[in-house]
Amino acid sequence: MAAIPAVDDIPIPVRRAMRLIEAHPSVERVTADHDAGTGVTLAVVDIRTELPNAWRAAGVGPSGVREIEPVSFLFTGGYPLGAPKILLRTDFNRSHPHIQPCRSGGPPEPCLVAGSPREILRVRGIGGLFEQLVDWLDKAAMAQLIDPQQGWEPVRRDGIDDVIVADAAWLTRLPTREGGCSVFPAWYYSHGVGPVTYRIGLSEAAPVPLGPNIVGDWRFVPVGDTGYRGNTHALVAWSGKLPTGQPFVAGRYLPETVSSIDELLARAAELGCREFLEPKLSILQSRVSAAKLRREQPVAVLLLARRPCDVIGTGSPIEICPYVVELRGKDALANGSGKPVRTATHREEVSPELLRRAAGDDGEALRPWTLVGCGSIGSKMAVHMARSGRAPAAVVDNGVMQPHNFARHGLLPSESMVESFWAIPKAFYLVEALAPFKQRAVPHDVDIVAHAFDNKSIAGLVASGSFAVVNTTGSASVREALVLPGVAVSRPRAIEACMLGIGSVGLISVEGPQANPSTTDLICEAYRSIHADPDLRGEVFNTEAEAIAIGQGCSAITMPLSDGRLSTFAAPMAEHVLKLQRDGLPGAGALLIGRLGADGLSQKWTRTEVAPRIVVCDGSASVVRLSPEVDETIRREVAARPGSETGGILIGRFSDVANVFHVIGTMPAPPDSKFSREEFVLGTEGLKPMLRYLIEGSGGTLYALGTWHNHLFPSGPSGRDVKTAAKLSISQYFPLLMLIHTPTGYVHFTAEALSAAGGPASPDKEGRK
Repeated sequence: MAAIPAVDDIPIPVRRAMRLIEAHPSVERVTADHDAGTGVTLAVVDIRTELPNAWRAAGVGPSGVREIEPVSFLFTGGYPLGAPKILLRTDFNRSHPHIQPCRSGGPPEPCLVAGSPREILRVRGIGGLFEQLVDWLDKAAMAQLIDPQQGWEPVRRDGIDDVIVADAAWLTRLPTREGGCSVFPAWYYSHGVGPVTYRIGLSEAAPVPLGPNIVGDWRFVPVGDTGYRGNTHALVAWSGKLPTGQPFVAGRYLPETVSSIDELLARAAELGCREFLEPKLSILQSRVSAAKLRREQPVAVLLLARRPCDVIGTGSPIEICPYVVELRGKDALANGSGKPVRTATHREEVSPELLRRAAGDDGEALRPWTLVGCGSIGSKMAVHMARSGRAPAAVVDNGVMQPHNFARHGLLPSESMVESFWAIPKAFYLVEALAPFKQRAVPHDVDIVAHAFDNKSIAGLVASGSFAVVNTTGSASVREALVLPGVAVSRPRAIEACMLGIGSVGLISVEGPQANPSTTDLICEAYRSIHADPDLRGEVFNTEAEAIAIGQGCSAITMPLSDGRLSTFAAPMAEHVLKLQRDGLPGAGALLIGRLGADGLSQKWTRTEVAPRIVVCDGSASVVRLSPEVDETIRREVAARPGSETGGILIGRFSDVANVFHVIGTMPAPPDSKFSREEFVLGTEGLKPMLRYLIEGSGGTLYALGTWHNHLFPSGPSGRDVKTAAKLSISQYFPLLMLIHTPTGYVHFTAEALSAAGGPASPDKEGRK
């Protein structure tokens, strides 16, 4: 192994790199030369490749890789911040994959990493970059640079300026068994002085003929000082089948070297589609032969090559090979004409499929979803999910955009700030913003509460087939409207996502099947969980939070909350809805509460499964929705006093909209209560402090609903029960619930003092389960 010549002018970082390279076991020799004028050091490294013994005698393998390969490293003055340029010998076989395209005829450059060599250099050093090179040469020697398990490596098109934008999923669906070439309308944008750069786009459409008036149909308009925008056409060709009936497969890797019509036709022949492309070029030539074009007209040509395996990262064996032919009038497009052809690169147009792949979700379209609430949380969740290819299919909100909304909204104001002069419906504003993502949502500028009350259904607002209705309003009125009789059965399951308190707590709730537990059941369970946690209770049910909930001016501007803080919750909420859409809704209800850490960075979410409610409603005007935990407590208390009546206090919430009691907890009977076989008498000792603690500690979200007691035999309310209820109802400003546990189930009745004088109330019709 020869030593590196001592060249004092070589910078120290480059010397270190060469010393490390020279120590590699695959290196035979390193020579170096430094140009003091340019500051460039050229190091030539002779690398011993792992050729099999059968090829070593000849010194070269069938792939064209030699036993000893000289590789040039060009270190510029920017090293070590920038990576050295690595070049193979000029006559190295260019038909290998993973070689950067080169039109100048200079030495080929291997493509060693999927990302930036500079980043590899920073992370793994020059040794890591050199290891990549040695591995590349060994695989090239064995013709194993393409791994069928990984997929077909597409032809490198790095550094190409012309771009053709089209939906790859649509293009790869075009090839038929018989082969063909179709023409599609397209648009283009050109810019630049002298060398012009083109952007050509084509969208999924029906093919069109190359008619006699095609040139006359081309139009363009200036854009700025050096740009033009116009319409054009694209020729898309693909191979057919072999005489054996099998599809033509282009299994030979070729570097991109097309620069003329002759080479384009030769490449089309290699890919099996020349017989379909050439006639279309002939027709195009006849159309433009007598034309007087006022300026260059670009036409796109796309060859769809069928490869032996799926192209890497696409899930399809079709590789898209794009080109641009620049027409100037009286052009010859036949073989031998020498007409120049520009190599282009393909870029996907924005599509749900592309966005899903970029988000790491290769799944196909899933069931849609409907968004209720286009405010801060709702708009951010919609945009997050749209960027993952999962935007809502319908949005509902009757609010209008106001200037202060943009403090935390997911959308941006327009440059003209027209939002300050007239109100734009939030639903339409959001739908318009989602449209460029190629995800169309139906806007409903509707008050969902009034709509639900008037129509007893929201089916007309929900996108067909929605897997869920996602409510981001945080509105108690919307929550109540979603469970109105008739509404719950006319919609999918509801998911709620909102923030509580002053922006440090997030809530996600997921209804159970058949809305049991319902979204209102779940918010009651949330209040119970928050009340049980002193720290959480302090964050949600504090004086500042209560003032905001009341609404000083009743607008979002009253909550001092940054956009970043709100986004820290909106993002995980969107991720969870994505997961539910992809994996399916759970078999029971779920409640998730998230808390932001004191550092403003960390979050902790807790998930609780919420079982179905026990519904007591048979024949009664009111309904009791009893949590299983309350039922278990009642049964345990009854079992603890065999042969005697017992009881306690019921806590929860009453919905006057639906006439429903949501019972989520109990309080034990005060110590001065009386228990006997004939009756249970609720005591009063210590009762007021307990009730005050409940109400104040829950911000008034939870309170006593009434009482429960048991009967030893199946029976309805006794006369004493009715009198007791009438007495207790005088001090309560909503119906008093009396729940009776019997050996055969529950009975309930209500009493309410409606007269100003607080006269005796009549019990509601009893209900049984």
